[in-house]
Amino acid sequence: MFEMKSKTVEVWFAVNKNGFVGMYNEQPVRNEETGKWESKFPFVNSLAYDQIVALVEKAQMNWNNNPECITLQFQ
Repeated sequence: MFEMKSKTVEVWFAVNKNGFVGMYNEQPVRNEETGKWESKFPFVNSLAYDQIVALVEKAQMNWNNNPECITLQFQ
């Protein structure tokens, strides 16, 4: 029988000045000049993105908020 291993990943997310929600594998840094959060390691997962956007909207996060980190488990 084939057994799938689960993978746990820390995902940082923050809202850019234009309202776009960015996701990262490391804590991003605010760039006041560009109005964007920056990181060398973006995190891309469309299923996680939709859920994080819903979380951001519910929490009413915006550019003034610091980045948040959550742990996701993929199976």
